[in-house]
Amino acid sequence: MKRGLSLLVLLSVSLLGATARPEASGAEALRQQRVNELLPRAMAEHGIDLWLVFTRENASDPIAEDVGGGRVVARSAFLFAHTADGYRKIAVVASYDVAPIEESGIYDEIIVYRGEGIKPHLQRLFRELNPQRIGVNISRDIPLADGLTVGMRNYLEETLGPTYAERFVSAEKLIVSFRGRRLPEEVAILREAAGYTDHILREALSEKVITPGRTTENDVADYLRRRTAEFGATVPFISVVVGPVRGHGGPSDRVIQPGDLVRIDFGITHRGYSTDIQRTAYVLRPGESEPPAELQRMWEVCRRATDAAIAAMRPGVTGNSIDTVARNILLEAGYEGYPHAAGHPIGFDVHDVGPLLGPDWPERYGSTVHLKLEEGQTFAVEPILYADYAPVGGEINIGLEEDVVITAEGAERLHPRQDELILIRSSQ
Repeated sequence: MKRGLSLLVLLSVSLLGATARPEASGAEALRQQRVNELLPRAMAEHGIDLWLVFTRENASDPIAEDVGGGRVVARSAFLFAHTADGYRKIAVVASYDVAPIEESGIYDEIIVYRGEGIKPHLQRLFRELNPQRIGVNISRDIPLADGLTVGMRNYLEETLGPTYAERFVSAEKLIVSFRGRRLPEEVAILREAAGYTDHILREALSEKVITPGRTTENDVADYLRRRTAEFGATVPFISVVVGPVRGHGGPSDRVIQPGDLVRIDFGITHRGYSTDIQRTAYVLRPGESEPPAELQRMWEVCRRATDAAIAAMRPGVTGNSIDTVARNILLEAGYEGYPHAAGHPIGFDVHDVGPLLGPDWPERYGSTVHLKLEEGQTFAVEPILYADYAPVGGEINIGLEEDVVITAEGAERLHPRQDELILIRSSQ
């Protein structure tokens, strides 16, 4: 131990060592497994010798929670390195931040600093590890990969000097692979959540819940919240729309009437994983046994576009190529393209990190649409059809969105497919 570091306390903790640890909870065990399995694989694939997550309170790196550092206060560094001795996981934290880092069960080494600050410890570690490609969290287009603030980067450059600062590279692709992929156990949780989301959506779009002329959009939303709570999950968002498109507007007191198209965009968060599904129903008028031909055609075209997008999804293709497949089906049918992407990653968040299934609009989506799909990633697919529809006096959309996981063979749905436009009968 060098002079001047007498206050250093080095805790070398092995997950297999003699120090007994409480058994990790399900979420903690999955986080440890992700760091031990998915992270080193992603580092190797993207040629990163050392990944550094450097964070502090009030400007916390959004990826810090994934490596157990979401609750730190002082400057904290989390280092993951490929070395001649193997894969090393090192945390450097202030003395009062040690407990949550120990509890995470992630780190082999925890270096604790006090009055001397973090600087001498970072300098020593970088001299010891001497990484050639250092991944830091800076990104033009991916918010979750852009957690290193300007002030913290300046501090790193001041601390490490130009030799190491010149080796900084963006960790965005590493984060896409690490954060965006799912372990089989995580896919199972998402599959359970997606199945339940689809189930209660079908309940909500039925005569069990909707009585035309009486039920409001808010009534439907209240039903979705109640059923989600009964499942033990939470609701990150609800959109129930009758009439013209309202974007991400919430449900209102508008009463659902015969002849209305009811679109629900809804997801749940179950055991830390979030779904995102859309369903559409038509409320039959008295005497009707099927929807108007114009609405039926819109539904069928939207269904074809969604199926084609899912069929085209497989490891190695870009998000942009998936959007192109779906968008072309709508254009060839005479409709305008949707004003957004054909889909997005899901997982810990409703909008998670990964390839965006979107058009090549550089100033809106940047490089995200050119990222390639990877096995284990999960997506919500939604090439929504928008069109003017005279009976409602404006533009409507067919809300159809389905959740999938990427396998070695292609894309697999996480819940039952909506085969037909849902019909709600009226007693009027």
